[in-house]
Amino acid sequence: MNYLVTGGTGFVGAYAVKALVEAGHRVTVFDLMLNREYLADVLGSPAADKVQLVSGDVTDLPAVLRAMGSAQAQRVVHLAATLSVSSEVNPLRTLKVNCEGTLNVFEAALALGVSKVVWASSVAVFGISGEREGFIENNAHHEPTGLYGAVKSFNESLGMHYKNQRGLDNIGLRFTVVYGYGKGLTVARGTGADFVTELLEKPAIGEPGVIRNGDDTPDFLYAEDVGHAIHLATEAPPCPQSGLTICGSTGSMRDAVTFVKRLLPDADLRVEDGHSVGTMNYDPSVTEAAIGYSPQFTMEDGFRATINAMRKKHGLPPV
Repeated sequence: MNYLVTGGTGFVGAYAVKALVEAGHRVTVFDLMLNREYLADVLGSPAADKVQLVSGDVTDLPAVLRAMGSAQAQRVVHLAATLSVSSEVNPLRTLKVNCEGTLNVFEAALALGVSKVVWASSVAVFGISGEREGFIENNAHHEPTGLYGAVKSFNESLGMHYKNQRGLDNIGLRFTVVYGYGKGLTVARGTGADFVTELLEKPAIGEPGVIRNGDDTPDFLYAEDVGHAIHLATEAPPCPQSGLTICGSTGSMRDAVTFVKRLLPDADLRVEDGHSVGTMNYDPSVTEAAIGYSPQFTMEDGFRATINAMRKKHGLPPV
């Protein structure tokens, strides 16, 4: 199967490409800022060499059409976007990239007969999870508290329009707190979860980390599981939902710090009271029924893999 992946050399994108290549698919990446080195780190050189790389911007519809057509794409994974914190700084750019870019991908997919589009929504559509009691159901009412969540919510409505009125099979995937080797690449771009680099990537290479949201209980989603979920979604039959929530393992920040210190006894990790993402309780049952997804990695396994990937990159032995 031929795939086009927008944002395919970014943090999440590289793991999506890895899952697709390992499944035997032919992948073309369309990315504004191609990061060949990172893609090779995640895939390994032989696998990365199989991926076609095309530089381009999703806000440029003719460029999207050319790339999708040249790739002879049968399925599309759309991950190109501005990130949460940076989205609040430049609203016009946020609307152009996250909304117009998604619209361009949908229009190109329709024009070229693409069978399915899987794209990145966000749990930000629900607002701050800790403000609701119990599990947040997959189809819970959207209550975004910022522009990033609002545009993702709009895109889910847009996706439903294209699904119901235009006949384009598409689904948005709402990821929780994604971590893994390469998360640090998203810090400069305005990730809302920079505490992950403080928790894992910095201690892995001997740098001090400061956890300023010690009272949070995030849902930690390993990047390999993200790639797995994306692959499953591309092959699943159509479903009536506008989006599916992709969960990992829920654990308190203080427990996460304790585990990291077991792996890295000399880690310089300071934990401060505070909140960032709150307590994340999402119901994964609809997603499991729709695409057959459940996390393959425990939090501990994912943490260890992330730390060891960072250490390998810096010439340090595994833990």
